[in-house]
Amino acid sequence: VAYYCAEPVVASTWNTELVEEFGKSIGEEGIWGDAKSGMPYTGIYAPGVNIHRSPFGGRNGEYFSEDPLLTGKMGAAEVRGIQSKGVFCAVKHFAVNEQETHRASNGDMSWLTEQSLREIYLKPFEIIVKEGHTRAIMSSFNRIGTRWTGGDYRLITEILRNEWGFKGLVITDFNTCEHMYTEQMAYAGGDINLATIAKVWCDTSDPADLTVLRQNVKNVLYVLVNTNAMNGELIG
Repeated sequence: VAYYCAEPVVASTWNTELVEEFGKSIGEEGIWGDAKSGMPYTGIYAPGVNIHRSPFGGRNGEYFSEDPLLTGKMGAAEVRGIQSKGVFCAVKHFAVNEQETHRASNGDMSWLTEQSLREIYLKPFEIIVKEGHTRAIMSSFNRIGTRWTGGDYRLITEILRNEWGFKGLVITDFNTCEHMYTEQMAYAGGDINLATIAKVWCDTSDPADLTVLRQNVKNVLYVLVNTNAMNGELIG
């Protein structure tokens, strides 16, 4: 069995051309897909681009570095490589994911200034949106202040979509938590609730709900038609 190296090792190369080739290799495996079903892998929940805040970080092996510029450049290169093969990247965890222990316990709260948020913790995502052109983003378990990231209109719509020009889909982290409300997610600009139990939120008699749902579907289909799921024979 062969494994890819961890992200801190990738970042240690300081070589964006090499990292883009690394991404192409991952994307190529997506085209090969599952040997049993013969179906391609259309998306990947990666890369992780949160910041190393401490040597004891729970997912430091899945994040590039403590530096936002290096993290953003490496992540953008990897995303370009993977998406060149028709595999979308749900870049995670947006944003300020800072602990793994008890992170699902009603959502830990991350307190920081807007300056540090924009200069450090959001910067890798911004670079990946603008230079890597990622088509997907995964939100996080935590709250920024008192508001859950996946249901924060300021974060998902005002910054990610309006300021940075992101046009893809936003998916929640694995939703096993009471504080991750699907309706709040949808109205904030998110599109997919990553849950194993259906959580119906849309009232089909409510024009506002239907308008939001239509935009959710549009975002998902935009990503889908730009993946290897569209590869195949045309039947005339």
